[in-house]
Amino acid sequence: MTMHAAPGCLVVAVHTRKELDAALDEAVDLLKPAAMAEHVGISVTRLAPGRYEARLDSDVPRGVTLERWGAGRDERTAERSRRRAGRPGV
Repeated sequence: MTMHAAPGCLVVAVHTRKELDAALDEAVDLLKPAAMAEHVGISVTRLAPGRYEARLDSDVPRGVTLERWGAGRDERTAERSRRRAGRPGV
């Protein structure tokens, strides 16, 4: 797994499905303090097979992580939002 950082954004690259969940959880955990401070949510977008972007997103409500498969409007997307029960913030 590799992770590249930019302000408010992390790009994660994984080689196997086994690495994916842990890598995305780590990226979201790293963004949570900033998301809470800025009162925004987090979006996670699949950019390509094995490549994902986690970023602060003012269009996502605070406390929500939104997962998207595909970045384009014309692309078929599957979105899922989730809240972690019993945990304030994101």
